[in-house]
Amino acid sequence: MAVKSLEQILAEHSAWEAGDGEGHRAVLSGRDLRDIDLRGVDLRNADLHGSNLTGADLSGADLRGANLSEAVLLNANLESALLSLADFSEADLRGANLRNAELTGAEMWRCNLKGCIIDPEVLHDVLSCRKP
Repeated sequence: MAVKSLEQILAEHSAWEAGDGEGHRAVLSGRDLRDIDLRGVDLRNADLHGSNLTGADLSGADLRGANLSEAVLLNANLESALLSLADFSEADLRGANLRNAELTGAEMWRCNLKGCIIDPEVLHDVLSCRKP
């Protein structure tokens, strides 16, 4: 079986999201995607579980409902990304830029946020912290 290129995977994922019977959900779990440029890419509901996205540029990307559990996103750029309902359980987001990212309903259980750039109010909301 031939290995699909990232471009093929993204095209099939786009077709799948559009309801095309020929499309397939993007499964990029465990992949080495360091320093990749995925600015503005539509990866809604994609499986990126355990992938290495160190230094990746995902600014403006649509990752709503994506599985990013156990992913490594060291110093990744997620500025203005759509991350609602994404699963970041046990992900490593150290140094990541989450400025202006939409995180409503995102799962952040046991993820490492050390040194990440995120608006405090957004962080409090996603972690369901009570305001004093």
